[in-house]
Amino acid sequence: MATPALWTALLGAVMILAGLAFGPTPLLVPGVGLSVLGLLSGGWVGLAARGRLDRRLEAARVVEGEPCAVWLDARTPVGPPPGSELVEPLLGDGERSVVDWRRRKHGLTATARFPRRGLVIPEPARLIVRDPLGLACRELRSPVREVLVLPRVEPVRAVARSRARTSTSATNAPAAPGGAEIEVDSLREAPPEASATRIHWPAFARTGTLIERTLIAESDRRPLVVLDASSPASSEALDSAVRAAASLCVWLARAGGCELLLPGERRPSAIEPTLASWPALHARLAVLEAGGRPSASERLGRGTVFWVTASAAARLPRGLARAGAAERYLVAPGPAPAAAAFEVAGCHGRRLARASA
Repeated sequence: MATPALWTALLGAVMILAGLAFGPTPLLVPGVGLSVLGLLSGGWVGLAARGRLDRRLEAARVVEGEPCAVWLDARTPVGPPPGSELVEPLLGDGERSVVDWRRRKHGLTATARFPRRGLVIPEPARLIVRDPLGLACRELRSPVREVLVLPRVEPVRAVARSRARTSTSATNAPAAPGGAEIEVDSLREAPPEASATRIHWPAFARTGTLIERTLIAESDRRPLVVLDASSPASSEALDSAVRAAASLCVWLARAGGCELLLPGERRPSAIEPTLASWPALHARLAVLEAGGRPSASERLGRGTVFWVTASAAARLPRGLARAGAAERYLVAPGPAPAAAAFEVAGCHGRRLARASA
């Protein structure tokens, strides 16, 4: 029983005892009234508070900033007293709904938004049960459930069309008859068992030495997105870099496939045009924290590399400076400068000169 209702019942009991002991019968009627009022208020609220409050979200994974439907379902053994409220902290300052005391069941349907990525544990919803006079008050709380907020995927907007085309050149090559696409990677001195079809005859004519063309498969030519979270300028910059990496992965994957190298990993993860592997990688981007640095990868020497960094430093990242890829792009937070090739998720990407051998 809540404290105000208890004190009201005790006050009524004292008045009854005083009326019986000293004879002033006028004290008996208000004493009985206060005692009954206190007991009824506390009992009604206590019984109504033995119910259950459930919260259901539209999905356990939501994208930051996008609407998510929320359902609250309150059930009580008796009708909640007038003045009872449902409070949902997910709805801004906490949306309140007055409970209909004539029903034993009440629900609230609304829309919530999560502004930032990560694993979120929302504050539970509450059903505040109180009597009309405010003598007794109890609360029912919904169970606590985790929500994974995924980084938002935004469109890639070209700043210079001529440069934007180069970023997709590696994904639009024609397919080889045998299945996987191939292209010339480099020239080297041919071993004795080399096939005549792979000899680079113009080089032989110039040097007199048999030169072999080495070929690489399509999986080695797919664009590589590298996320560098080693020294972010701020938490907002890190979030922008994560959104940019996610957006580039989806954009490149739909164009023919790509790979993603996360901080601390030595081997990149492939993302096919069907995006079958994307949900797992999307979830890992949602909980990515600052401090990770990409490990060395042999893939940095081939194809096209998109190095996404959350740092505000003007110096070129060491890993990207050493990369011998045919096309290199540095993607960083901030407004796009004149030399930028594209914009995505609050970041700009600029093309770098090809690294020297």
